[in-house]
Amino acid sequence: MRILQVRFKNLNSLAGEWEIDLAYPAFSSDGIFAITGPTGAGKTTILDAICLALYGRTPRLNKVTKSGNEIMSRQTGECFAEVTFETQAGRFRCHWSQHRARKKPGGELQAPKHEIAEADSGRILEAKLRGVADQIETVTGMDFDRFTRSMLLAQGGFAAFLQAAPDERAPILEQITGTEIYSQISIQVHKRHSGEREKLDILQAELAGMQLLSEEDEQQLKAGLEQMILQEAGLNQQVAQKGQAIAWLDGIERLEEELRLLEKQKQDLKMRQEVFQPEGEKLERAMQTLELAGEFAGLVALRQAQETDRQRQQECQQSQPKQEAEVNRAEEVLKLTGEQLAQQRREQKEVLIVIHKVRELDLRLREKEAPVRMAANLLRETQETLVALRTKHSEGSQILDEQRVILKEVQKLLSESEVDKGLVEQLARILSQFDRLRELDGNVRDKAGEVVSAETQKSEASRLWSEQSKTLQGQKDALEVIQKKLLHQQNGLADILAEREVSIWRNFLSDLKERESLLRETGKSLLSLSESRISLGQLNNQHEKFTAEEGPLARQILEQTERLAALERELLLLETQLSLLTRIQSFEEARQQLQDGEVCPLCGAEEHPYAEGNIPATDETATELKRVREVLKQTRDRLYGLQIKQAETRKDLQQNETLQQEARDRISTEEQQIHEGFRLLAVVEDGDPADAILRLQQENSEKLEMTSKVVSAAERYEKEIATLRELIEKTRQTLDQSEQEIQGLLYKKHAAGQAADGQKDALDALKIQLQKAQEKTLQDVRVYGFQALAMDALNPIQTELMTRRDQWLDRQKQQNDLEIHISNLELQREHQATQINTSEAVLIEQREILSNLQREQDSLTQDRLALFEDKNPDAEETRLSTSVEEVEKQLEASRQVFHLATGEQGKLKAAIALIERTMLGRADQLKQSQEAFQIRLDQFDFTDEASYQAACLPEEERNNLMQQAQRLATEQTELNARSRDRSSLLDIERKKQTTDQPRDQLKQELDESVNGLKTLQQEVGGIRQKLDDNENLRRKQQDRAKLIDAQKRECSRWDLLHELIGSADGKKYRNFAQGLTFEMMVGHANRQLQKMTDRYLLIRDDGQPLELNVVDNYQAGEIRSTKNLSGGESFIVSLSLALGLSQMASKSVRVDSLFLDEGFGTLDEEALDTALETLAGLQQDGKLIGVISHVSALKERIATQIEVMPQAGGRSTISGPGCGRVE
Repeated sequence: MRILQVRFKNLNSLAGEWEIDLAYPAFSSDGIFAITGPTGAGKTTILDAICLALYGRTPRLNKVTKSGNEIMSRQTGECFAEVTFETQAGRFRCHWSQHRARKKPGGELQAPKHEIAEADSGRILEAKLRGVADQIETVTGMDFDRFTRSMLLAQGGFAAFLQAAPDERAPILEQITGTEIYSQISIQVHKRHSGEREKLDILQAELAGMQLLSEEDEQQLKAGLEQMILQEAGLNQQVAQKGQAIAWLDGIERLEEELRLLEKQKQDLKMRQEVFQPEGEKLERAMQTLELAGEFAGLVALRQAQETDRQRQQECQQSQPKQEAEVNRAEEVLKLTGEQLAQQRREQKEVLIVIHKVRELDLRLREKEAPVRMAANLLRETQETLVALRTKHSEGSQILDEQRVILKEVQKLLSESEVDKGLVEQLARILSQFDRLRELDGNVRDKAGEVVSAETQKSEASRLWSEQSKTLQGQKDALEVIQKKLLHQQNGLADILAEREVSIWRNFLSDLKERESLLRETGKSLLSLSESRISLGQLNNQHEKFTAEEGPLARQILEQTERLAALERELLLLETQLSLLTRIQSFEEARQQLQDGEVCPLCGAEEHPYAEGNIPATDETATELKRVREVLKQTRDRLYGLQIKQAETRKDLQQNETLQQEARDRISTEEQQIHEGFRLLAVVEDGDPADAILRLQQENSEKLEMTSKVVSAAERYEKEIATLRELIEKTRQTLDQSEQEIQGLLYKKHAAGQAADGQKDALDALKIQLQKAQEKTLQDVRVYGFQALAMDALNPIQTELMTRRDQWLDRQKQQNDLEIHISNLELQREHQATQINTSEAVLIEQREILSNLQREQDSLTQDRLALFEDKNPDAEETRLSTSVEEVEKQLEASRQVFHLATGEQGKLKAAIALIERTMLGRADQLKQSQEAFQIRLDQFDFTDEASYQAACLPEEERNNLMQQAQRLATEQTELNARSRDRSSLLDIERKKQTTDQPRDQLKQELDESVNGLKTLQQEVGGIRQKLDDNENLRRKQQDRAKLIDAQKRECSRWDLLHELIGSADGKKYRNFAQGLTFEMMVGHANRQLQKMTDRYLLIRDDGQPLELNVVDNYQAGEIRSTKNLSGGESFIVSLSLALGLSQMASKSVRVDSLFLDEGFGTLDEEALDTALETLAGLQQDGKLIGVISHVSALKERIATQIEVMPQAGGRSTISGPGCGRVE
């Protein structure tokens, strides 16, 4: 990750908007740069801006929110920070901002905004606070903590690891390298070990509480159970016999009632048949009219067609005179239109000759227009060019005179300021000396501030040590109070449990919950059993009903089948007879040629009974055939209806039997579930089972409530005890940490005193260095008229020198520019004079050419006006053509009208002739049809058409009467069949003679047998329950024994792992794992340390894996503790550790920018050079190193610098390569 650009506004003392371009060539060429400036100027604010833009927080502040913003500049209403950076994933821009209401300094703070976008395209990737943090971590591979350990090392962060105690280094390494998992593993192993041990204790307690029946008691129960099963079988047989007898008596009573009901229905049917008899006769007469309906419809159609043709004939005869007048009128219009067309064509021919001549003249005029226009344009352009040339020539002469005067004035000024010529070469060196003076003066002020700060830190360290001692004593007192509370809670838990384990109470609670669930399910089964028995009784009654209906239906179907066969035979005979009679009638001509005694050519007979005309009639046979067909149809429909009803009855029987079997299965299942429930509950089935279940539920509920209260109270005590133990552990850890902090504060107090003395010595040396540099600079500026050089006058002197140098350069440049400009003006004036003379000659020639062309154009125009005036020849030609075309169209339209009129006249005459022929032919046909229909009316006893139409009925009324007749016949058949069937069934049932006892006596005996059976079943269920419970308990014992063996093996595994790495606080495995990490970190640090000095080498302590020592090669490899290193030595070691930690914290992320915010004041010149060379050497890896410091020697050794200078009013400014204020 490389930081490319930083932009921010109104952060701390850096008010206004600033931009730092870290891609500027000066940064990339050196690889290292310094951010310098006095203490408090705002150097660290630049690094705060980077953190704020990326993560919305800084190392010195927590997250900036709506509730508080300590980094916004005073008296401002908004602030922002923006960073452009590059990773392997691309270039990105991250922007953070916050403002007050209406961006006023006194407004209320608003919620901050944060977004990340692609730097090249500007596309926003995320704009939510939480989402931006996740997106930053995705594209950079670093969160805030890792960023501040690998890329930005803040003030005070160098020595944090070196000064930490061995026990504190493991958490620091975890935090830096992200290896907290090892502590978590150690804690989880400890918890799992305790949990597995607790499971083993629970299993062993459960096994101890299981008690089995003795072998003698078990055998005795099994013998009693066998005797009771035999008694139960006998009682079941008695109950079945009594129930069958009661069902037989109920069936006989039901059949007798049905017979009485059927007799009543027969009487009702007879009355309805008598009422329907007149309607039946009406229906029969209407059925006869249906046979004549087709012939009558044909006759009516002929009459209607004849009337329609008669009306059409009258209409055509009336239209004939009108059509003849129309033909005459169309012929006259056609003749007039033809004459008008001939006149139009003659006029068109005469005008076209004139138009041809006019077009020739127009063509010649158009040919003259272009030369005239071109000549006029050329003349106008020449005149404009001549005027412009004369104007430019005059202006150029005036400008030349002015420039010659200005050149003389510039030459005079250059002669007067000849001494300023030396500033062109010397000013850069003088300005560098000024910068050196400012830097030394700033160092003196910074050092004075550091002296004051060191004294303040010394006092603060003493105060913190005193306060921490008091805090330590308070923590010890708090620990004692918590231990007393823990003892009180443990005593309370023991009183609640009543000398039992919590696991025993939990098991008891679990058993009660299981028993409650079992009682609930058994109650549901009892209710379902009652409902199933009621449903089975209803299904039995339905089955008997369906069975009683099935027999009569079979007999009725047999009767109708036999009747149908007889009718079909009768139908066949009648059809044969009718066919023979019809054939006899068809041989009328042949019969007239027969003579008695001669042989018939068809049959060979010599006697001919039908030769004299006594032919048998076919009417009686046809009538009988029609009747038989109707009866056959009714019989077939009735048979189909009976078969359908029989199929439905059989289907109902099958469905009823299926439902009965399902009900029996449900009853069997529910009874088994109830027996199983009573067995599991260890309850004897005596009395009403529902009452027993209700009583058991009440008892179980009371026990469950009491046990739940005990378990809940115990769990509360256990939770409070665990909380207190955890609090004790935390308090002890805090107590240990406080003791360590007291030792650290004592060390800081001594170190602060030593630092204050060192800062005073450094201040005196800086003042002497400033005085020498000031005297040397004064010698260089005396030649330019300056006799004194005060520090507060540096800026005015610098401004004056830069102004004088710039003035000299500007005047010299102005002189050269004027000389070149004057030479150019002289050449330009001579060229313009030559152009003016040439343009005047060309203008005279062009005027003569234009005059000749205009005279020729005027002559042609006068000829054209005399011939055709100002008319348009194309328009006139178009007008004439249009007139001729219109007359032609009128002629064609008239011709079409004439043809249409003559055509219509011919069609009208043809239609009249066709209608007359059609009516003449239809009149004979109509007469024959009327005579034939009258004969058919006589055959059916209709006097005329009026009597026939009176007998016809509407189709709906006829269908209703037919349906009524069919229903009455069907109902009579069904009633007769049902009556015979019920009488037959009643005789069959009476012959069975199942019992001679009264029904009430049978019912009483049945109830007694059922009650005895229930009592016996309850006893059987109780014994079975005891035996099953004993068997289940035996299996549970075996299962518990297996589980205990498996749990012991599991506990052995976790005991071994707990012994190796398990601990409640995670230290056991953490210290081991971080010892390995510490060794890797020491290797990284030694590689950096060797670049800075060959004297020291870091090693781990053999006795304490997290203790750090140094090998001093200058003292024969002596091993020393890091605690007695000098200030400079400590800084070098801390710097190497910081670089090593940065390398580890970055992991696989490439870090191309590194910022160090740490004072280098404790190093001598040689050590400082070594540290800087080491940091600069990181450029070989492509890194850009930024160092914040106010040490003068450091600033002299780093060429590229960003300077933060304080100004009036607590504000500061930034200067340096790539830096500037954004206006």
